[in-house]
Amino acid sequence: MSPMEPRSSIGAGFSALGGAKALILLLTAVTVILSLLAAAPLLPSLWDSFAGTLAGDHILKNDPSFAPTDVFDFLREKSAAVAGARAAANWAVLIVILQQILFAGGIVSVLGKTAPVTLPDFVAGVRRNAWHNLKCFLIFLLTGGVSLGLWFAATGGAQKKLFQDTAPAAPSAFAFRILMVVGALVLYAVFSLLHDFARAARRSEYTIGAWNAYGYARRILAGRWLRALGIFLFWFLFGGALLLLAIGIEWSAPAISALAIALHVLLQIAVLTIRPAIRIAAWGSYLAMYDRVEPTLAPPAVVVTTTTEPLYPPLLTLDEKPLV
Repeated sequence: MSPMEPRSSIGAGFSALGGAKALILLLTAVTVILSLLAAAPLLPSLWDSFAGTLAGDHILKNDPSFAPTDVFDFLREKSAAVAGARAAANWAVLIVILQQILFAGGIVSVLGKTAPVTLPDFVAGVRRNAWHNLKCFLIFLLTGGVSLGLWFAATGGAQKKLFQDTAPAAPSAFAFRILMVVGALVLYAVFSLLHDFARAARRSEYTIGAWNAYGYARRILAGRWLRALGIFLFWFLFGGALLLLAIGIEWSAPAISALAIALHVLLQIAVLTIRPAIRIAAWGSYLAMYDRVEPTLAPPAVVVTTTTEPLYPPLLTLDEKPLV
């Protein structure tokens, strides 16, 4: 039994934040390290352009007039370094995706259990579920990508046909574009939930395959789609609003002293912490829902009754053994 069962799924997500601080710190540390590796090609150029210069002073003070101009000048003058950083960032993104695929196996194994979260148990879950999670991701990429591609192709063709003589800014055309975006978001949410619950199947079914796990996920979500979509939407909107607020605070904060620069760095790390925290909270909600539903899917116990054999063969009657 999971300690999160008596609570709502959203409440279980918030509770997961308190019980998985080590996981949040681990995910944040990995994000910071990968961000530094991606930005490494820019460091010499940043030092040359902004260290001890007037442009650097504009950036530190977040000057509304000169800071944007200085940044655009840097991007133009150091285009080669920027291109190198962009290539490094592309590889960092691939590593981040692989990290999320692998770490999900550890999260499924340890989050929401009665035992405290420990690093050895997390690593064991990562190793046990690595190949399963890779196959689940490939299924998600194929099915989700094809479905979204067909959606945009169908709605894009309908938009051209229906609004070819309509102004782009017309309310009807704008409403149709909103419908396209909302439909794509719903499709993404559906395939994302199937993907997450297929990975969560390894929480109780240790040897289940990826394709069967998707079938198991459909059984878990059958009749509960609105609740699951509500959980997805809550964490999507809550995490997005929190992230935008933190970015706005960090962006507007000036750094005109050593203490202010240190605070600026802490704010940037805090921004990087938000997404791992929301990810852990969302997993806490999903796993609480899984732990409540999974016992109801277990097949009923089969009771086997056996008949006892008599010690001696039954006596035959006169009808069965007539007299001679």
